[in-house]
Amino acid sequence: MSKIAMQRSNIIIVLAVITSMGLFALSNYMEFQLMSVLPKAESLAIANYLNKGLVAIFLLVAISAGYSILVEKKRIHEYHERDIKDNVTQLPSIVGYNKDFLELLSDSKNEQDYIMVTLDIDKFKAVNDVFGFACGTKIIRMVGEMLSNNLKEGEQCYRINGDIFYMLLKSQERGKDYRRIRNILDNVSMELVSTNDEDIQSNLHGGIYNHMISFSAGGMRICAKELREDLEGCTPDELQERCRELAARFADNANIARKRGKSENVNTVYLFDESMRREIFEEKKIEDAFLIGIERGEFMMYYQPKFCIGGDEAVHGGAEALIRWNSDEMGFMPPGKFIPLFERDGNAVRLDMHVMDLVCQNICEWRSKGLEIYPISVNVTRPTMQNGAGYLQFVKEKLFLYDIPQDLIEFEVLESSTGTDEDVVIDFINEIHKLGFKIAMDDFGTGCSSLGLLNRIPLDILKFDKSFFDSMTINMSNQDIAVVRYMMMMAKDLGIKTVAEGIEEKFQVDILKNLGCDMIQGYYFSRPLCVEDYEKMLKPA
Repeated sequence: MSKIAMQRSNIIIVLAVITSMGLFALSNYMEFQLMSVLPKAESLAIANYLNKGLVAIFLLVAISAGYSILVEKKRIHEYHERDIKDNVTQLPSIVGYNKDFLELLSDSKNEQDYIMVTLDIDKFKAVNDVFGFACGTKIIRMVGEMLSNNLKEGEQCYRINGDIFYMLLKSQERGKDYRRIRNILDNVSMELVSTNDEDIQSNLHGGIYNHMISFSAGGMRICAKELREDLEGCTPDELQERCRELAARFADNANIARKRGKSENVNTVYLFDESMRREIFEEKKIEDAFLIGIERGEFMMYYQPKFCIGGDEAVHGGAEALIRWNSDEMGFMPPGKFIPLFERDGNAVRLDMHVMDLVCQNICEWRSKGLEIYPISVNVTRPTMQNGAGYLQFVKEKLFLYDIPQDLIEFEVLESSTGTDEDVVIDFINEIHKLGFKIAMDDFGTGCSSLGLLNRIPLDILKFDKSFFDSMTINMSNQDIAVVRYMMMMAKDLGIKTVAEGIEEKFQVDILKNLGCDMIQGYYFSRPLCVEDYEKMLKPA
């Protein structure tokens, strides 16, 4: 914009000079013509009047040119101000961020280190979709004002686009930087909760958010002194270009850290380190290999049997379906390496559907061989529950295609899924029950849920995490085992079946049998088995 404006000013000046030269030439020409046809005295008098007129015209041209240049400069200033400031929050924009970054690295007297923070509002797109852009704009404006109120002298907040904000904060050390950023996010969240604005309150109660608008933030430390040493010897133009590149790189790194916490709890803060960049590279390889892996048949089902222990002998009573990935490029990968990634990038729904398809194929094959089949429980990820209707329609189609009775399929959800999406989980479970399926809560005891969760969520099966039983010993006192006993009793009172996971010792089986546990899953009876080995456990119907 400044280059175009400079060109316009130069054109105005050139036109003014050309006009002046033209007037001067016209004046001399007319004076010559007059002297050739009139007496000298009369021609001089007329020429004098003409010169005065031409001088007046010249002055008008000069004034007009000057005025045009002033107007152009004012326009340049207005454009510059508009670029530097965001018109919604009146905070500096990305242009202001780049300008401040240049000034920061140009000020040799300022030895303060800074931390560059990027943050966004969780689930903000849903606010615009459901409540409209006016409500979204109001939240953006309020967040910008509240962030600014939490800054110290010499710090600055910027609104970049959408719900993305940047902050330049004074840095101390890593732990204190983390706590400072987290405190800022918590303060803004609490201010939003306490506001009387109707639009905000409609989002908090029965709306998009579960009682608190939350944020995700990432930070990248700026060691200003070291950067200045690297920039020594640069010309002003080179310094400006290098600073623009550095500002973008620091923002990119902070964004990598911010996105790392997107699937976690409210107000997450991550500070960038180089290991994150390596993880991003590895994750990109896994993402790229996912669909190819499905086409190549690289995903394999394993089944870990569950045993009923209510009678004199333990009896095979079903199994949990577990997915494994043997990639041609990356080798064998456990689910913990790719499932959390797929929950973040959207591939989890596709993976859950693929698991259901493989399980249905296995059950169909076992039925064709006349084997007695027990219920197979299939895990459902959080993104799949959010896409509940589409996934359940897929399940119905697969059961119809492979002619599989509904009582041979059960579903499992993780307790941690209820932490921020309890309503989504309840809606999904209700739909599951309408279709006649049973639902289990997996890893119970690892999350932060209260026992009241069991009253709110209509479960059929409760799977206690192995951490409940790791501390068991042969000579445990009644007091030591009281928590497990009362949890088992409570489940029975609610009509919920119980499964103990991770059981590896006989004395654990004996204790749990005495406590009334219904089923056991763990290495004591069987580790996860490949399809062929699990099939050997199935008896003829």
